[in-house]
Amino acid sequence: MDETAAALQKTLKGLFPERLDLEFVSASPEEIVGRIRVQEIHCTTPGVMHGGAIMAMADTLGAYATVLNLPKGAGTTTIESKTNFFNRATTGEWVTGTCAALHKGRRTMVWRTEITREDGRLVASVTQTQIVLPAKLRPEEQLAALFAEGEVSDHQALLARLERSGGQLYRAWAEQADSDEERAELLEAAEREDRNAEVLERRTKA
Repeated sequence: MDETAAALQKTLKGLFPERLDLEFVSASPEEIVGRIRVQEIHCTTPGVMHGGAIMAMADTLGAYATVLNLPKGAGTTTIESKTNFFNRATTGEWVTGTCAALHKGRRTMVWRTEITREDGRLVASVTQTQIVLPAKLRPEEQLAALFAEGEVSDHQALLARLERSGGQLYRAWAEQADSDEERAELLEAAEREDRNAEVLERRTKA
């Protein structure tokens, strides 16, 4: 087990893949390998591995492979999975899943996991699509993103609208103020927002 695989193994603690007794063998952004020793708990009939256990194994490998390729803060979930079964796996033997990318895009990633027996025969081939869920931005990051592209005039027009909205907020808070002093300060702030908006609006019309 390499260092990355060992780190992934720790994340299974208390989760369903740990109940499957899934073991990561190796892991990299290009390929991830895991294995399961088939036990009766994995079986659909005595001695034969359940198709659902096989699919869960593949889904876990594909999801973790995606995680190794995600931008910082992004997430993922499976949106499609297709499984073809070829041979049975029986109790006592190891089945190994090798997961490699068919497509790695900004919005989706597609992975194929081939699960084989100890004798090398193919048990199943699973193709799954993972969607890339964008990172949740902090409010200041969302605001910065508004001004990341476009012309200066566009930025000024947008900021003018924000200033106008700010003035409205200050006036609404002033109506709820607990003292005359607090109300006066909030109304003064509202006027500053309005003056800022007027400056920007004149510049966009110039």
